[in-house]
Amino acid sequence: MPATTPHVGVRTFLNRTDKQPFIIADLSTIGGCFTATGVDRALYPPDTPVHFTTDDADMVAGAGTSGTLRQTLDAIASEGVVASVVAVVPDFTGAVSIEQQMARIVGSPSQKTGLYALLSAQGETGIEPDNIIAPGFTSQRLGNAANPAATAMDAICERLPTALAFCDTPSSSKEAAVEWAADFSETLNVVAIGQAIRVSVEGVPIVRPASPHAAALMVKTDKDHGAPYYNPGNQAFKGILGPDRAVGFSISDPDCEANYLIQRGVNSIVQIEKNRTSRASNSPQGKSFWGFFTTSNDPLWRAINVIRTRKAVREVIPRTLVKYIGKNLGAHVAVTLLQSLEDFISELKSLPEPAILGGRVAWDRSLNSNATLRTGGFVVTLDFEEAPPITDIQVYTGRYEAAFNILADEIQTAMSQYGVAGRLAA
Repeated sequence: MPATTPHVGVRTFLNRTDKQPFIIADLSTIGGCFTATGVDRALYPPDTPVHFTTDDADMVAGAGTSGTLRQTLDAIASEGVVASVVAVVPDFTGAVSIEQQMARIVGSPSQKTGLYALLSAQGETGIEPDNIIAPGFTSQRLGNAANPAATAMDAICERLPTALAFCDTPSSSKEAAVEWAADFSETLNVVAIGQAIRVSVEGVPIVRPASPHAAALMVKTDKDHGAPYYNPGNQAFKGILGPDRAVGFSISDPDCEANYLIQRGVNSIVQIEKNRTSRASNSPQGKSFWGFFTTSNDPLWRAINVIRTRKAVREVIPRTLVKYIGKNLGAHVAVTLLQSLEDFISELKSLPEPAILGGRVAWDRSLNSNATLRTGGFVVTLDFEEAPPITDIQVYTGRYEAAFNILADEIQTAMSQYGVAGRLAA
């Protein structure tokens, strides 16, 4: 008896059990909670995630005349990128003190207002944010405690599979910045920037939060490489005049302030080039983002590109392998699924700057008992190492006596060319 339904005639069947391509999600959407004076509430309803791109003239025009939303859009444009944005603008009526404003920015986890409204972005807009900011509201340590907005952003990043939080720390001193970062030393989700920046507003230098510019630099890095596996560090901001506070930097000195900060989870803005200019009146200099790490104190899980690569892989696997759910388990399906994963990690390894090193896809019989298999379970292991950023180039130098043998050979060669033997005549 045939395995298919009996029939007299000719039928065709579509075999859709094939290797599935893994398409990495775009991790470049900036999401945040903002203030906006004069905002168009028809376009930006209170506590509602709204998606647009920064080249959408209507949405940009409706973003208000002032406030952190307008500042963020200006920052993105000044960094030379067009970005996808998910914005939440709460109603700040009656919120006068910083505590009251902070409460509106943070919002309610259960009611999904304020920052927590970003959790509804996928359902409301079809887009999930990846680089989360709340400029003007992350640098405070109210009541000598961890910042409420950054704390909420950290929790949101646990729910949104690809998200990182870009946060401003206090900019008054390196000690204040490090104290802020210590509140988030056990999370992988927070990128801290230790200085505010200065921008030109109607020709006048104004101090503003750095986080919108850092998020925009992350977007630019993704666009330049075509993928989210790379660090935003050691690149120059385009849209700032400089930091509000100078951070000492020496590329070869472990005791410089920039290294003190970054080893404690705080990224900074530094002047890399020496002896640039002289001036009668000096101000804090530097436009280079010396930013490679999150606030995590785990040396294996603190590099920004390492965290984003792992998040990208963990997001794309279930989104792709869901296509196999419901198919009958058999050798063909099992091998096809394994080959899909193998092809994926091979592509990650083959990039000009590899996203991962090594990699192994395996089906272990000990993890796939009869009880697991007969109830539809199928367990696969996927192990790999993210390519770490080069952060410590060490070159040892010493004397080299053999150089004089080379010199002697060169002297003898030169003498023979000029027909000189022994010694030169006086």
